[in-house]
Amino acid sequence: MSIRSARLDAVPLGPAHLDALAPVMADPRVGATMGGVHPRERVAAMLAANAAHQAAHGFGYWAWHERATGALVARGGLRHVVVGGRAEVEVGWLVVPERWGEGFATELGAAALAHGFGAVGLQRIVVYTLPGNARSRRVVEKLGFAYERDVVHAGLAHVLFARGPDGPPAGGPPRPPAGAG
Repeated sequence: MSIRSARLDAVPLGPAHLDALAPVMADPRVGATMGGVHPRERVAAMLAANAAHQAAHGFGYWAWHERATGALVARGGLRHVVVGGRAEVEVGWLVVPERWGEGFATELGAAALAHGFGAVGLQRIVVYTLPGNARSRRVVEKLGFAYERDVVHAGLAHVLFARGPDGPPAGGPPRPPAGAG
């Protein structure tokens, strides 16, 4: 299944994307936002796992290509995770660093949410980020998520946000200031 947004076309992310994605995941700028850089072998394993997730659940992460140029500008989408001790479906994104600040994370996040709440029929989607990742937190806010709680994921402190099809859940705890967590 492919997904389209205003400027992007997305296809399921899989082993065929290794040559394009491995250098991005090895970039220290990306590593600073993703808990470290990832060697090619780890990226290959992640791509294989995503292909298996897609086959099992009908959704996963996609490779997002800019329609005007055909260039890979991001990877992201929806996937099952265990975060903060709970099974969840998360929306996630990673934009090629040379294209940061162009709105691709917000655009692909919105398309993934529409797919998750629409075609997939999810009632809750979460997102989590490192406390100091201000860019990602801005995207989280633009996508209508509300702070839920602080968690430890992959051995690192993260801030967890959640929302439903109609926006953030009511009555959640107050949102901490950016940089807190």
